Amino acid sequence: MIILHQFEISPFCDKIRRILNYKGQTFKVREVSIMDTAKGTIKKVNRIGKLPALDIDGKIVCDSTNIAYALEERFPNPPVIPTDPRQRALVHVLEDWADESLYFYEMHLRFTLPHNADKTLASLLAQEPSLIKLLVPIAVPASMKRITKTQGVGKKPIEMVCQDITRHISSINDLLSDGLWLVGDQLTLADIAVISQLSCIRQSQEGGEIIARYQTVIDWMQRVDDATLTAMQPAA
Repeated sequence: MIILHQFEISPFCDKIRRILNYKGQTFKVREVSIMDTAKGTIKKVNRIGKLPALDIDGKIVCDSTNIAYALEERFPNPPVIPTDPRQRALVHVLEDWADESLYFYEMHLRFTLPHNADKTLASLLAQEPSLIKLLVPIAVPASMKRITKTQGVGKKPIEMVCQDITRHISSINDLLSDGLWLVGDQLTLADIAVISQLSCIRQSQEGGEIIARYQTVIDWMQRVDDATLTAMQPAA
């Protein structure tokens, strides 16, 4: 049995759902509440208190990259990591760029800008008790601001942030100029990692407006969604 411990709105949890779907694996989801996080309950699953955490037949794997590689080893078909050394290296670089750079842009846009945060927090808090609904809209944006300022994105004016995001989206557009996928001739972990962050960026007003200018990127996002948002049927 596979159980995914997750926050629904986390791009890293989205990444793992997409990989499981693409590989045709049946899995259960355990949605972790803000209350669970406040109580430290999640540390019973992952001692560092971060999600996603994947339970595969009683063995817990944490960190979305480690989970991706564990799933690739256990369920190698269809593959998401190329065997070609150069392509495998490119997939690694693009996944790390998505996780360690694009992530802070989506966090900044969705949680620290009030007009986006209202929508994001409404989704996050839908099933939470009243006290949490009162406290989180104050605490979470403040926490995210501290994180993004420390990282650097949060120190920039919104005009500069949008300029950065435009360069990122333009670069993805250029990577797709001679093919359907970011690396090689089939979907890989690079596509899944990048779209997991771009889907969050797209939920913001600013990110949505930028992505709308790049039809090649929109078409690619649709291809990845088609391949990874619903479970594939296992091969006969």
